[in-house]
Amino acid sequence: MILHYLKIAWRNLLKYRMQSFVNIFGLAVGFACFALSAMWMRYELSYDNYHEGADRIYLAYRISTTHTGGYDLQTTDVIPLLKENFPEVETVCGIRRTKNRELEVEGQVPIKVTGLVADTTFMNLFGIKVLSGDTDFLHNDRKIAITEETALRLYGTTDVIGKELRIFRKVTVGAIISALPHSNLTFDYWTSEGNKYLASSGNPLLIRLREDADIETLSRKLEAFRQIKDGKEAFPFKNIQWMPLTKYRCSKINTEQTVRFTYLLMFSTIGGLVIIVTLFNYLSLFVVRMRIRNREIQLRRVNGSSRRSLFLLFGTEYTALVLFAGLLGMVLVEIILPSFRSMSGISGTVYKEAFSFFLPVLLLSWLMLLPFIVRIRNICQTGRSFFRPFSIGLQMSVSIFFVFVTAVLMKQLYYLSNTDLGWERKNIASLLVVRMNDTENIFKNIAALRDDIARLSYVTQTIDNHWSLLAQPAIMRGEVTDWDGRRLDETPIQMVMPQESGAFTDFYGMKLLEGHMMTPTDKRYAVINETAARMMAIRQPIGKHLTVKGKTLEIVGLLKDFHINAPTMPVQPMLFIGENGLGWKEEMAAMGFMDSHNGRILIKYQDGYYKELQKDLELLSQKHGLQRYDLERTEDLYQEYLQSEHLLLRLLAFVSTVCILVSAFGIFSMITLSCERRRKEVAIRKVNGARVGDILGLFAREYLLLLAAAAVVAFPVGYVLMKRWLESYVEQTPLSWWLYAVIFLGMALLVALCIGWRVWRAANENPAEVIKSE
Repeated sequence: MILHYLKIAWRNLLKYRMQSFVNIFGLAVGFACFALSAMWMRYELSYDNYHEGADRIYLAYRISTTHTGGYDLQTTDVIPLLKENFPEVETVCGIRRTKNRELEVEGQVPIKVTGLVADTTFMNLFGIKVLSGDTDFLHNDRKIAITEETALRLYGTTDVIGKELRIFRKVTVGAIISALPHSNLTFDYWTSEGNKYLASSGNPLLIRLREDADIETLSRKLEAFRQIKDGKEAFPFKNIQWMPLTKYRCSKINTEQTVRFTYLLMFSTIGGLVIIVTLFNYLSLFVVRMRIRNREIQLRRVNGSSRRSLFLLFGTEYTALVLFAGLLGMVLVEIILPSFRSMSGISGTVYKEAFSFFLPVLLLSWLMLLPFIVRIRNICQTGRSFFRPFSIGLQMSVSIFFVFVTAVLMKQLYYLSNTDLGWERKNIASLLVVRMNDTENIFKNIAALRDDIARLSYVTQTIDNHWSLLAQPAIMRGEVTDWDGRRLDETPIQMVMPQESGAFTDFYGMKLLEGHMMTPTDKRYAVINETAARMMAIRQPIGKHLTVKGKTLEIVGLLKDFHINAPTMPVQPMLFIGENGLGWKEEMAAMGFMDSHNGRILIKYQDGYYKELQKDLELLSQKHGLQRYDLERTEDLYQEYLQSEHLLLRLLAFVSTVCILVSAFGIFSMITLSCERRRKEVAIRKVNGARVGDILGLFAREYLLLLAAAAVVAFPVGYVLMKRWLESYVEQTPLSWWLYAVIFLGMALLVALCIGWRVWRAANENPAEVIKSE
């Protein structure tokens, strides 16, 4: 009997092969999206949950106006106070992680790694073990510890104790240590260089509470804690907040996420919607086919078929389609897997977990089928059904929603890529000289290199010894403690403080609203932007004074606001202090920033010549003895802010196409079956004088009314969701009326194409032959 059911199911799938393929493909796409995104979400939510006392480990942060993402993890200056005054804190440590550092073994290509600076407290907190070597690297900055994976990447073996490699200088491998896999604090090497700065402001702070302690109680005690510093009352823990380390990965304060967690949730929801739409599409066709097969069903009932037998018959056909979809979904997972792994970081097999997500899809499909099998007699005998228009309307509504969301996302990305940010970002590149043969004359050699680059016919301007605007280091931030007109109740203001002068602002095309920029030698002057002026409530800033680090500076210029951080963040308050302002060059040299500052050349070139610039730099690097250099386009750096949005756009564009195809073929199939079922009605109408246009209008009216109803539902829902999404951006594209009109007319044209050919063919049949055949 089962073989008979399978044979009938196979025949029906082949008989309606186009509809079957579209539904199988739609289900497969939905399943692949849903399974992969759900796996990714579960992986993201499990970061750092394997440590001892993981639920008691917290990360300190402050809300900040000067940091990317609007949050600042730099609070380690309070470590001594936590140790001495709060017994609830079991362990406290500060760390410094540096990404994209280069480790190089002589004669080999350098590898990009993440470095860690910490003390033994971090080792005990996370159970880091020394696998070989000793702990001398914690105190000797000429030694370094590396993980097993890093040792294999560099040397191909873990027997590396005593071997040399280069970071900024030559160091010796002193230990092989265990890594922190699947962690927010992962690292590749550990060094003590910069250890003395761990207890100062500028590095993340971690604590682990005792088992009987409560973070809310501790937060209240910290907020109320005060000390006398320099004869003044101070609240060192004011505005410090605590994030559980296990929740940091998916939180809004994590600025290192490749893809936002909310977008992963959206991916999973989209996959689920595609599955539901496809199932509704198939069920609507299934119901129509059941009516067409009414005679077959009645004959089976006359010959003794029970409701159970009919359920097995139709259930086998239905299950076969879902199983084919699951198989194709696994194939899609296999195709997508390399890209998925590179984005998510998930390693190992995913098929077992993907299969576990397929089972709920199979169960859902059976639950959706069950009511139709139970009511099979009513469905076969009733001429009209509410389910068919509801199903088509749902498919249209979801399709319009996806198209609208995709269109708004595309419009916003185009707007962000082309809107005026207050500075020039296109056709600008930053050249960083990492290493040269003649290090003794590095400044002279870089100046000669700059001159040769400036002579290239397509290069319009060059400047050296300046940071790239999108690569300002963390040291370029500070606190304005006083200013003219400050009220006693006003708190100090955190500002971004670039050490730049007029040459820099002219290069990037920043607009000076009032006053003038400083010269490279000015030490007593400053230039602020509009946001800084508003925060200090200064209407006429020229000639006013402010205080930074105990030094008084005179404001000589006002710059128009410009964006240099993520487009979801407002403009930061900025204070340009000149190239020699506040004596920060010494601090930068101590923190290791000096080499990259002096080894950087900013290049402005004509549109379309970036590839030529890359080729010419290869030749110039040989002439000037450049061993290593990095060339980056400013536009590419800015686009990194939008990588989550670009990924979402690609997925939405693909899913929208799938949904539209499923809906279009569903409408076409429904019209085909409807024309087949209503052949006699069409023939009689023609005999009674109906024209082809009348018959086309008869069918078109129903589907266009359904389209209008779908639009009435989809557009308001889409508007509410996308308006809320757009509000997270400082610069927002308008939701123009023509966008709704274009989408509706496009969908109407698609519906007309689906209906037109099939109905026109049915309307032009000979009515006499149709009536005879019926």
